[in-house]
Amino acid sequence: MATYSQTTFDSSNYNTNRPRYKDSLVDTIVSFHQRTPDAATDLAVDVATGTGIFARQLQRSFSKVIGTDISATMLQSARAANADASPIEFVQTPAEDLSFLATNSVDVITVATGAHWFDIDKFVSEAQRVLKKTGTLVIFGYTGFAHFVDYPQCDAILKDFGLGDEGLGPFWDKGREVLVEGYRKYIP
Repeated sequence: MATYSQTTFDSSNYNTNRPRYKDSLVDTIVSFHQRTPDAATDLAVDVATGTGIFARQLQRSFSKVIGTDISATMLQSARAANADASPIEFVQTPAEDLSFLATNSVDVITVATGAHWFDIDKFVSEAQRVLKKTGTLVIFGYTGFAHFVDYPQCDAILKDFGLGDEGLGPFWDKGREVLVEGYRKYIP
Protein backbone atom coordinates (compact mmCIF):
# COMPACT_ATOMS: atom_id res chain seq x y z
CA MET A 1 0.00 0.00 0.00
CA ALA A 2 2.96 2.32 0.48
CA THR A 3 3.03 3.17 -3.24
CA TYR A 4 -0.39 4.84 -3.14
CA SER A 5 0.48 6.81 -0.01
CA GLN A 6 3.67 8.35 -1.34
CA THR A 7 3.42 12.10 -1.96
CA THR A 8 5.06 11.53 -5.37
CA PHE A 9 2.33 9.09 -6.47
CA ASP A 10 0.30 10.54 -9.37
CA SER A 11 -3.18 10.03 -7.92
CA SER A 12 -4.83 12.25 -10.55
CA ASN A 13 -3.52 9.93 -13.29
CA TYR A 14 -4.74 6.96 -11.24
CA ASN A 15 -8.18 8.58 -10.97
CA THR A 16 -8.32 9.25 -14.71
CA ASN A 17 -7.22 5.77 -15.81
CA ARG A 18 -8.62 3.42 -13.17
CA PRO A 19 -11.47 1.28 -14.53
CA ARG A 20 -14.95 2.16 -13.27
CA TYR A 21 -17.55 -0.21 -11.94
CA LYS A 22 -20.88 -0.48 -13.72
CA ASP A 23 -23.64 1.64 -12.17
CA SER A 24 -25.73 -1.51 -12.00
CA LEU A 25 -23.38 -2.73 -9.25
CA VAL A 26 -24.67 0.04 -6.98
CA ASP A 27 -28.23 -0.96 -7.88
CA THR A 28 -27.44 -4.58 -6.98
CA ILE A 29 -25.90 -3.57 -3.64
CA VAL A 30 -28.87 -1.37 -2.72
CA SER A 31 -31.37 -4.04 -3.80
CA PHE A 32 -29.59 -6.68 -1.69
CA HIS A 33 -29.36 -4.31 1.27
CA GLN A 34 -33.05 -3.44 1.11
CA ARG A 35 -34.10 -7.09 1.32
CA THR A 36 -33.68 -6.65 5.07
CA PRO A 37 -36.80 -5.11 6.62
CA ASP A 38 -36.25 -1.52 7.79
CA ALA A 39 -32.92 -1.22 5.96
CA ALA A 40 -32.21 2.45 5.28
CA THR A 41 -30.07 4.28 2.73
CA ASP A 42 -29.03 7.18 4.94
CA LEU A 43 -25.28 6.58 5.20
CA ALA A 44 -22.82 4.66 3.06
CA VAL A 45 -19.11 4.49 3.89
CA ASP A 46 -16.69 3.57 1.12
CA VAL A 47 -13.56 2.26 2.83
CA ALA A 48 -10.25 2.43 0.94
CA THR A 49 -11.97 4.92 -1.34
CA GLY A 50 -8.73 5.97 -3.04
CA THR A 51 -9.67 8.81 -5.35
CA GLY A 52 -13.36 8.38 -4.49
CA ILE A 53 -14.42 6.61 -7.67
CA PHE A 54 -16.93 4.25 -6.05
CA ALA A 55 -17.95 6.80 -3.39
CA ARG A 56 -19.12 9.07 -6.21
CA GLN A 57 -21.11 6.21 -7.71
CA LEU A 58 -22.85 5.68 -4.35
CA GLN A 59 -24.06 9.29 -4.16
CA ARG A 60 -27.21 8.78 -6.19
CA SER A 61 -28.47 6.06 -3.81
CA PHE A 62 -27.57 7.33 -0.33
CA SER A 63 -28.40 10.50 1.58
CA LYS A 64 -24.81 10.81 2.78
CA VAL A 65 -21.57 9.20 1.61
CA ILE A 66 -18.25 9.13 3.44
CA GLY A 67 -15.07 7.93 1.77
CA THR A 68 -12.11 6.83 3.88
CA ASP A 69 -8.54 6.13 2.90
CA ILE A 70 -5.16 5.91 4.58
CA SER A 71 -3.55 8.01 1.83
CA ALA A 72 -3.68 11.81 1.97
CA THR A 73 -2.47 11.89 -1.65
CA MET A 74 -5.43 9.81 -2.85
CA LEU A 75 -7.92 11.82 -0.80
CA GLN A 76 -6.59 15.07 -2.26
CA SER A 77 -7.50 13.76 -5.72
CA ALA A 78 -10.85 12.48 -4.40
CA ARG A 79 -11.78 15.93 -3.14
CA ALA A 80 -10.70 17.56 -6.42
CA ALA A 81 -12.63 15.05 -8.55
CA ASN A 82 -15.77 15.63 -6.48
CA ALA A 83 -15.57 19.43 -6.31
CA ASP A 84 -18.59 20.02 -8.56
CA ALA A 85 -20.80 17.23 -7.20
CA SER A 86 -22.85 16.68 -4.06
CA PRO A 87 -20.56 16.71 -1.07
CA ILE A 88 -18.84 13.56 0.07
CA GLU A 89 -17.00 13.67 3.36
CA PHE A 90 -13.50 12.28 2.94
CA VAL A 91 -11.67 11.08 6.06
CA GLN A 92 -8.05 10.01 6.26
CA THR A 93 -7.93 6.91 8.43
CA PRO A 94 -6.88 3.28 8.17
CA ALA A 95 -9.66 0.81 7.36
CA GLU A 96 -9.24 -0.78 10.76
CA ASP A 97 -10.01 2.48 12.60
CA LEU A 98 -13.51 3.83 12.06
CA SER A 99 -13.58 5.48 15.49
CA PHE A 100 -14.93 8.72 13.99
CA LEU A 101 -18.20 6.83 13.36
CA ALA A 102 -20.75 6.08 16.06
CA THR A 103 -21.70 2.51 16.90
CA ASN A 104 -24.70 1.26 14.87
CA SER A 105 -24.72 4.32 12.59
CA VAL A 106 -23.88 3.05 9.09
CA ASP A 107 -26.27 1.45 6.61
CA VAL A 108 -23.78 0.14 4.04
CA ILE A 109 -19.99 -0.22 4.01
CA THR A 110 -18.33 -0.89 0.67
CA VAL A 111 -14.76 -1.85 -0.13
CA ALA A 112 -14.05 -1.70 -3.85
CA THR A 113 -10.84 -3.56 -4.66
CA GLY A 114 -9.07 -2.65 -1.43
CA ALA A 115 -9.67 -5.27 1.28
CA HIS A 116 -6.51 -7.18 0.35
CA TRP A 117 -4.52 -4.36 2.01
CA PHE A 118 -6.32 -4.66 5.37
CA ASP A 119 -5.83 -6.50 8.61
CA ILE A 120 -9.13 -8.16 7.75
CA ASP A 121 -10.02 -9.36 11.26
CA LYS A 122 -9.62 -5.87 12.75
CA PHE A 123 -11.52 -4.31 9.87
CA VAL A 124 -14.46 -6.71 10.10
CA SER A 125 -14.67 -6.16 13.86
CA GLU A 126 -14.78 -2.40 13.35
CA ALA A 127 -17.32 -2.77 10.52
CA GLN A 128 -19.57 -4.85 12.77
CA ARG A 129 -19.38 -2.15 15.43
CA VAL A 130 -20.43 0.75 13.17
CA LEU A 131 -23.00 -1.05 11.00
CA LYS A 132 -26.64 -0.84 12.01
CA LYS A 133 -28.30 -4.15 12.81
CA THR A 134 -29.83 -3.92 9.33
CA GLY A 135 -26.48 -2.92 7.79
CA THR A 136 -24.63 -4.51 4.91
CA LEU A 137 -20.88 -5.01 4.37
CA VAL A 138 -19.89 -5.39 0.71
CA ILE A 139 -16.34 -6.39 -0.26
CA PHE A 140 -15.67 -6.81 -3.97
CA GLY A 141 -12.96 -6.33 -6.52
CA TYR A 142 -11.57 -7.23 -9.88
CA THR A 143 -8.23 -8.66 -10.81
CA GLY A 144 -8.04 -6.77 -14.06
CA PHE A 145 -6.42 -9.58 -15.97
CA ALA A 146 -5.73 -13.33 -16.15
CA HIS A 147 -8.54 -14.32 -18.50
CA PHE A 148 -8.52 -14.38 -22.28
CA VAL A 149 -11.95 -15.26 -23.63
CA ASP A 150 -10.79 -16.17 -27.13
CA TYR A 151 -7.39 -17.61 -26.13
CA PRO A 152 -7.82 -19.75 -22.98
CA GLN A 153 -4.34 -21.24 -23.39
CA CYS A 154 -3.00 -17.77 -22.54
CA ASP A 155 -4.68 -17.83 -19.12
CA ALA A 156 -2.21 -20.40 -17.81
CA ILE A 157 0.78 -18.60 -19.33
CA LEU A 158 -0.22 -15.26 -17.79
CA LYS A 159 -1.04 -16.85 -14.44
CA ASP A 160 2.29 -18.69 -14.31
CA PHE A 161 4.45 -15.83 -15.58
CA GLY A 162 2.47 -12.78 -14.42
CA LEU A 163 1.60 -14.04 -10.95
CA GLY A 164 3.68 -17.17 -10.34
CA ASP A 165 6.71 -17.48 -8.09
CA GLU A 166 8.95 -18.25 -11.08
CA GLY A 167 7.81 -15.14 -12.96
CA LEU A 168 6.65 -11.72 -11.80
CA GLY A 169 4.78 -12.94 -8.70
CA PRO A 170 7.48 -11.96 -6.19
CA PHE A 171 7.41 -8.38 -7.51
CA TRP A 172 3.71 -7.78 -6.76
CA ASP A 173 2.75 -5.99 -3.56
CA LYS A 174 1.80 -8.19 -0.63
CA GLY A 175 -1.93 -8.90 -0.66
CA ARG A 176 -2.27 -9.17 -4.43
CA GLU A 177 -2.84 -12.93 -4.24
CA VAL A 178 -5.90 -12.36 -2.02
CA LEU A 179 -7.43 -10.14 -4.70
CA VAL A 180 -6.54 -12.51 -7.54
CA GLU A 181 -8.34 -15.31 -5.69
CA GLY A 182 -11.48 -13.15 -5.47
CA TYR A 183 -11.25 -12.63 -1.69
CA ARG A 184 -12.13 -16.32 -1.18
CA LYS A 185 -9.73 -16.34 1.76
CA TYR A 186 -12.19 -14.12 3.68
CA ILE A 187 -15.18 -16.44 3.32
CA PRO A 188 -15.72 -18.50 6.49
